[in-house]
Amino acid sequence: MISLTETGLFSTEQLKVLSRLKVKDVRDLFYYLPRKYIDRTQKLDLRSSRAGDLVTVVGQILHAEMKFAGRRRFTIKVEANGFIIYATFFNAGPYLQKVLQVGTQVACWGKLEVYRGRLSFMHPEWEVMTEDGDAGSTVHTGRIVPIYRITEGMRAAYLTVKSLRQKIETCLQKYEKRIADYISPETLKAWQMPGVAEALHKIHFPATIEETEYARRRMAFDELMLFSVLNEEKKAAIRRIEKSHKIVINLALKKEIEALEKTLPFELTSDQKKAIFGLMQNSTASYPVNHLLMGDVGSGKTLVALLLALVYMRNGLQVAYLAPTEILARQHYQTFLNILPGGSFEGVELIIGKDAAKERRAKLDRLARGDSRLAIGTHALIQDDVSFQNLALIIIDEQHRFGVEQREKLRAKGKTPDLLSMTATPIPRTLTLAYYGDLEPFYLKEKPKDRLKIDTRLFAESDLDRIYKAVRKYVSEGRQVYIIYPVIEESENSDMASLVSEYAALERDVFPDLRLGLLHGRLTGDEKERAMQKFKEGLIQVLVATTVVEVGIDVPNANVIVIRNPDRFGLSQLHQLRGRVGRGEHQSFCILVAPDRLTAEGQQRLDALVRTDDGFELAQTDFQLRGAGEMTGLRQSGASEFHVADLRIHGDLLDKAVEYLQSHPEVQAQFGSLKNIQQALEKGLVLFGN
Repeated sequence: MISLTETGLFSTEQLKVLSRLKVKDVRDLFYYLPRKYIDRTQKLDLRSSRAGDLVTVVGQILHAEMKFAGRRRFTIKVEANGFIIYATFFNAGPYLQKVLQVGTQVACWGKLEVYRGRLSFMHPEWEVMTEDGDAGSTVHTGRIVPIYRITEGMRAAYLTVKSLRQKIETCLQKYEKRIADYISPETLKAWQMPGVAEALHKIHFPATIEETEYARRRMAFDELMLFSVLNEEKKAAIRRIEKSHKIVINLALKKEIEALEKTLPFELTSDQKKAIFGLMQNSTASYPVNHLLMGDVGSGKTLVALLLALVYMRNGLQVAYLAPTEILARQHYQTFLNILPGGSFEGVELIIGKDAAKERRAKLDRLARGDSRLAIGTHALIQDDVSFQNLALIIIDEQHRFGVEQREKLRAKGKTPDLLSMTATPIPRTLTLAYYGDLEPFYLKEKPKDRLKIDTRLFAESDLDRIYKAVRKYVSEGRQVYIIYPVIEESENSDMASLVSEYAALERDVFPDLRLGLLHGRLTGDEKERAMQKFKEGLIQVLVATTVVEVGIDVPNANVIVIRNPDRFGLSQLHQLRGRVGRGEHQSFCILVAPDRLTAEGQQRLDALVRTDDGFELAQTDFQLRGAGEMTGLRQSGASEFHVADLRIHGDLLDKAVEYLQSHPEVQAQFGSLKNIQQALEKGLVLFGN
């Protein structure tokens, strides 16, 4: 690849500054993409603009003045199309005075304000429009003009938006013939997609704004192709590892599992059956297998995990089941004992932080010897003193609650253990491919046939008295209730209902004769566990809480959840909260108490929650409304932060990239080593010829 030094276009200082920004060669320069564009094909009529609008004006500086009233303030007066606009820069240095002089043509863009009756900009972005030697240039005027991010270091090295634009244009003209494309012209034509060289031209120097989207779509495809190649390389690397253990699923084991299924008090859903069959088949692979089990709220993930664990246990191997909280670990432990054929004789251990020293030592000795086959626990499972004789399967419940280091530390306790990650947060298929492309996904969308649908209703805050009467009615019938708040304490800048102040009012004025409990994130771990345990045992009738109840406690007797300010939550989170009820024989209700005035997006979210109880549909809606960054359950990794691709817009391109890679395996070799691919993704590059 041609270095920037070889182009002869950059000074020594400019090369140093660009190197710090990881722009070292022509390819890096081409992928230093514009962050916005200015349409200089038309003159702006300020009569159609209002205060608060983001506008661009191009005109001549009539007056420039630096004042020192407390802090430096540099103001220029610009005449543009018959209008006078003032632009003010605070703490301005001598550089602005030197460049923005009277008579200079300048472009300013920012938020239009009216200050003391004058049209004004405060700290607008700007660019000088005329420089020596620019006469006749069409790169900067009379077209859609790209605007690049310019750092202070670049300015100090005299590398401006304008000069950078000129250098990029020169390099594109000089070196575009060296840009190779891995997709044939015939395929590009069929896809209605530009080649790499054309895309680079249109992203930097488009004829219309629409052309930028046309180019961005191609560049998004290339980025997603790189990501797909990276995932395939990771999978291939795993397949080259020989697993230290072997799983055999013989006829006796199949019959035992079938018999176990028949003893259950409910019938397995078809999704559960498919997942169990697929997981069992994959467990026999000669290399370590990594799975992601996504189950909608109440879809029965725990049972699927139990049956898979039994397969390993019957092969004389050990299983570790990691839960995010102690109360969940206890809940899973009891479920396993109730369902496993041999009950407590199956060698199941509960490993939690509260174990007495002698009891803990005995449990750990049994695990180290291999006498116990299944360990269920919290973070205590990850401690250094926990060891296994032949750990072959790790099950992680609510996997997003654990960091990468914690997961890897547990995996290190076995030689080549298989992994089953589980989440109750449904994730759209596109995001699953993008964020978990190296895991094989299984979906549990169905719910048990006898499960009653939760009745979800939206109310205004003026209906609170009616709602509290309904709460009292259900409590009098022996039921229990959650009341959820988005914040713990009041804020001067927010009108949201807060848990602390509302709890005091509920206890004093609304439910003085009922047993209330308080649960929030500032309580210690022990305090939270005690509150949840009391609620589970029925000692608390109304649990007033924040979203700490979102994950997992199973209280069949709780059939009402009241959620205050639900517009402050994401859809997936609201769906998780709703899933705390609806686990018993009684009809359950989710009551959303919203402010009288909602944003359009807030109304959309709440309407969607009322309309459907399909977690995967809600996850897709949440993704479209708020994007991937706002969704829970998505792991954070460098490769997951795309530079160009927006999966809400370009989701179809991820499928296309995967399909193309599968049908053209030779493409993978063109992208170089795993290290090169990772670096290219981190820098936002697409690899092309030298």
